[in-house]
Order: sequence, then structure tokens, then C-alpha cells
Amino acid sequence: MSTNFASKALASRLTRHFAAGAAVAAAVSFTATADVVYTSVNWTIPANADGLYINVETLATGPLASAVPGWDINPYGATALTWFNATGTGMLRFPGATTGSAGNLALGTIVGAAGSYGSGTVTVGAAAGNWQLNATNLFGFRFVAASGQTHYGWGRMVVGTAITNRTITGIAWENIAGTAIAVGNEGGPPPAYDPCATFNPTLTLASTSVALNQTTAVDLNLGGSSCAFSVRKANFFKFTPSATGTYTISSCPSAVDTRMAIVTDCANPAGTLLACNDDSACGTSAAITLSLTQDSPVYVVIGGVDADLPSPLPVSITPPPIQVCVDAAAASYGDNAFDTTTGMTTTQTMQSNAAGTTQATAYKTVWFKFTPTATGAFTLKTCGAVGSTGSGDTMLSIGSVCPGIGSRFNTIAYNDDAPTCLSSATANLASWIDATNNGATGTFGGFPLTQDLIAGQTYYIAVGQFSATATVTVAGSLNISGPEAPSNPADLNGDGTVSASDLAILLSNWGNPGGLGDIDGDGTVGATDLGALLNAWTA
Repeated sequence: MSTNFASKALASRLTRHFAAGAAVAAAVSFTATADVVYTSVNWTIPANADGLYINVETLATGPLASAVPGWDINPYGATALTWFNATGTGMLRFPGATTGSAGNLALGTIVGAAGSYGSGTVTVGAAAGNWQLNATNLFGFRFVAASGQTHYGWGRMVVGTAITNRTITGIAWENIAGTAIAVGNEGGPPPAYDPCATFNPTLTLASTSVALNQTTAVDLNLGGSSCAFSVRKANFFKFTPSATGTYTISSCPSAVDTRMAIVTDCANPAGTLLACNDDSACGTSAAITLSLTQDSPVYVVIGGVDADLPSPLPVSITPPPIQVCVDAAAASYGDNAFDTTTGMTTTQTMQSNAAGTTQATAYKTVWFKFTPTATGAFTLKTCGAVGSTGSGDTMLSIGSVCPGIGSRFNTIAYNDDAPTCLSSATANLASWIDATNNGATGTFGGFPLTQDLIAGQTYYIAVGQFSATATVTVAGSLNISGPEAPSNPADLNGDGTVSASDLAILLSNWGNPGGLGDIDGDGTVGATDLGALLNAWTA
């Protein structure tokens, strides 16, 4: 906290109006924390289309966004109270509500990651959560600080005889990123860290980083277990698997020296330990791979070794692959029929450029797996696909690994629309993947298959449709063409016969490990291969 903030917080505590909350303080109990920045203010919200722009950290305000660098929240409205918010910011809805704007909150309401946030016009009325006239209303919010981290806060707004008569009289925010704050908390001694607190940040498949409490978190001693170490300033993050399977949870993206444990009970972590790790294959960062059960929550414990960790800390979760990809039908050279009537009921995102910075969403995706018999350049296309209503608009991609549950398909080539399928027919909505993607360019061109497919390696192909309309389906054939290995393994030169030229190739590679002529696949060209070639002689 800067000296400016500290002085404002101290001054506000000396001039605080204790009487305003005395009537409800006895009914509601919450613990104040020293890391809360509270300031008494007197901000009148103009009754116009601009209102007041507010930077929570700097306490700067102004009638225009351009006048308040880094503004966070903006109450306004000529006939109503409406909230406009900067990116990453939101107003806490009344507990239990998942739509609408800021709720009028009860003293002690937790403002944290578990809340539902929105913007828009508030509701004035008598129901719980409605804003009241001639009263002090309490609101909660989250905002992105100058550090780029999310913080939580609350404020007081006095509303007069009309909703257009309103003044913010106090505002507070939690100085520890990602840490919840109770409405009415104006500061004081920090509470002990609670591993089981419902407002603690959670982990999801979409998590890219987590905020760490490095102020009040305590060490977790696992010395009596197989881990034989302590996790310094252990933070607990609840994670609920969306499907049964093998997950990998890792702090490797942080490149920071971390320790990690996974337990089933936050109140008894040492006694419910599932797995732990100090140094992993990626270095001093931690990574754990284990099988988890759908809808059975666990707690991921993350901490340091001998120093505080940076916050937020990048964390990755690799889920098990989607089963429809794992169980995909084997595709062969030539035409492979598909019908999106039998495709996925959920959407599938696909990497749509070579850099991996963009993605596209496909609907009713059908999966194939394809194993080339020879290495070389391949072509995949859905020419002639027909839609149940309208065009047969397909999306096509190929990759070497099935996507994880809730994750995008990382591809080695992608195409949505190709210029033509046949020289005599235009089919702009059909998909075509090869070294040029049939000359496709622009937003829907995707990126071509510029690498050879490797013989014996399995690739996964996703055929989806562009339309999200429930009644639309697409049917057709996925055509695959490319080099094929000879049907007779003794036909070493691929001319369709086994003759003297094949014998010459075998003899020239005699004794070579894995050379051309290793017909039986034992790793060496030798007598058994010669016998196989002579038995297959066709000339």
C-alpha cells in the first residue's frame, strides 16, 4: 500500500461513522483485515448519460472516461441507476441471482470469486436485493488493478427520494489479489487463512493463473507422509473434475520453484493425501498426474519451498481426452461417410491458424482416426457434402492428439471454406486440407498441411459443421488421398510384382538394421527376409 493510500485509510478510520452500522453489527459478524483499503468519500453521481467514472485504486473520479485513466466502475443514468464496467470488472449480483445488475447487499456478504457479477440497471423495490429509496445501499464489485490482478471491493451509496439522487459515501477493497472481502469490512487485524473458506479461488479447466495469499497462509507439514516435505504458505484451491479420467495439474508454466499436493479434505489435508510433488520433469516446478472421479472434488495445494511465490501464479490443468475422439471410427484411403446427425452434442473449438492464436467453433463434430501406410503429402476434403436444410457447410481439421475435455483441438491443419472441389463445380463452403488448402485464403481459409503425415502414426480428423442451428445437419464423405505402402511387403520397389529388382534391393541392404528389405520387421535385413521375398516371388 502506498503512503497516499495508507494516509487516506488511516484518516477514514478516524472519521468513520460508527453509528450507521451499529444497529446491524450485532446481528452480523465478520472479521476485519489489515489489508483492506477503506476510504470515506463524498461522490455525487450525476443524473445523466455519463455519470461518474471511478478508479478504485487511485480514487480518481471524473465525468468522462478519458478524464480517469484506468477507471474501473461507472454508475450513471438520467432516470435510473445503471452500472458500466471496465473489462474484467463487474458488480456483484444479490446471492442466488445469475442475471441482472448490482444487488443491494446485506452487511457481511462475501464479495469473492464465487459470486456472480454483471452490469446494467439496478432494480428498485421491496424484494431482497432490490435497491431502496431514502436508504443506504451496499454494493460489491471486482476490478482489475494496475498490476493486472483481480481484486474485490464494496461500497456504500446513499439514495434519496429518487434513484437519481445518489451519493457514494464509502468504498473499500482487498489489497491481496484474489482474496474475498466482506461487505462492511473497513480494515483491522487480518484473520487466519482458512483452507476451507468458500470464497477461496477455485481451479477450473479454463484457469490460466491463480491468485495466492502470501500474507496469512501457513505452511502445510507433510513430513509424516511419503512426501516428507512442507509446502510453504500453502494455498488451497478446490477442483471438481467434469469427467472421470487422468488429469495433470502443473505449475510448470510458471517456471517457479513450487511444491504441490492433492488432498480430498481441506480440514485434514495430511490425512487425506492423494499425491504430492516437489520437482517435476519440467524442473523445480511441480506437476502431478493422477486419476480423478467425475464430480468428486479435490483440493490442489500449492506453495513454495523457501520463498514467497509470485501472484498470480500460472497453473495448467490437462484433462483426459474426449471419449468420442478416442473411440473415433478408423478412416481409410478414399471416401469415408459422415453424418453430423450422429456428431457431438457439445461444441468443439479448433485451432484455426498455424501460430495457435486463433480458434474456430464447430458444431455436431464427427471424429475419425487415420493411420497412413506410407509417409508423404496428403489431401483431405469434404467435397459434395449436403446440408439437411441449405448448404453443406463443413469445417475440417487434423491433429495428432485428441483434445482434452473442455479444451480446444490443437491442429496441424485447418480449413473452413475452400474455393473449389472440382474444376467444373464451385463449392466454397466445402472444406479442403492439403499443402495449399485448395488456394483458400482469408478468415475461413485456415492454414494448410505443410508437413508430411508419417507412416504408422495415428492422426485424428474432426469434421464439424458451421451451422449451430439445431435442425441443420450435414452429410457427405471425407475423402483421404496420399501415398500408400505396397499391399505386398516383399514388393520393395512398389511396381506390383516381386522380382529380381526387389531381390537386388534386399541384397544391397543385407545386414542393415531396419533398412529397406526388413520384410519381417525384426529390425535387420537377413535370411528370414530373403526367404519371405522368394516365397512371394511373382515374376
